[in-house]
Parts: sequence; C-alpha cells; structure tokens
Amino acid sequence: MTNELTIDIQRTGFPVKIGTVELWFDSSLENLRSFFNIEEVAQEKLKEAQEKASHIHFPAEITIENLDDEMVDAAFDVKGEFLAAQYDVLFGDGTFKKIYKKHPDILALEQTLEIVGVAISKRIEEQESVRAKETESKKAEYLNKKAQKK
Repeated sequence: MTNELTIDIQRTGFPVKIGTVELWFDSSLENLRSFFNIEEVAQEKLKEAQEKASHIHFPAEITIENLDDEMVDAAFDVKGEFLAAQYDVLFGDGTFKKIYKKHPDILALEQTLEIVGVAISKRIEEQESVRAKETESKKAEYLNKKAQKK
C-alpha cells in the first residue's frame, strides 16, 4: 500500500463581488499580462462587433426622427460586446453574461467596470509589495545561511 502525498496549491488571486455575483480575479503573473493588455483585447472585440453591425447604415446626423430599432439594437450590441470583452478578460469567458443576467443594466455595468479596474489595480500593487518583501526576506535568509557556512 502506498501513502499518497498531497500538496495543496494556493491560487494566486482574490475574490471580487460585483453586485450579487461573486467572481475570482486571477492575479498570477501569467494572467496579469492579460490584465495589462485589457484595452487592446477589448479593442479587438470592439472591431469584431462593429463589423457585425456594419450592415446598418447610421446617418451622418442622428436624431430621434431618423433612429429605428435596428440602429438602436446595433449600437447597443456594439457597446455590449465591448463591455463583455473587458469583463471576460478580467474574470474569464462568460463572466459578463453571468453578471448581466443578474444586473441587466449596460450603463451601470460600464460605470462599475472602471471602479473594478481601479480596485483591482490597487490590490495588485499591494500584492506586489508583499511579494517584494517576501523575496527580500528569502534573499536575506539565504545570504545569512551562506555566511554562517563560511
């Protein structure tokens, strides 16, 4: 009979609650690359959404009289796709749909995204400060052990 050795791995990140939806922000070094490129990724998604809506003719001057449901829906879709891309990059695919299902308000979710971004940036800075202290502590410990051997 063999005894299994089990070692848990602590995920790098922290919980984020948006409205009533609980999410997890992965602050691993691998995922931070996506976080810092969120605008670039979202812009790509925006272009895709705009291409989908390109068949709609938007007049040079938009007034209440010349708006129709198709134009409004297309504009709404483009805005929604852009916002969804940003939420999905932050928290994983399908996140926006999950949040929107509970809180169907594009404008509120757009405003919330900015708040979320600032809060996550602050937390990342805090985590980096802790990581730097831990690294310095390990370095000092190693150098101390090395000096004691001599």
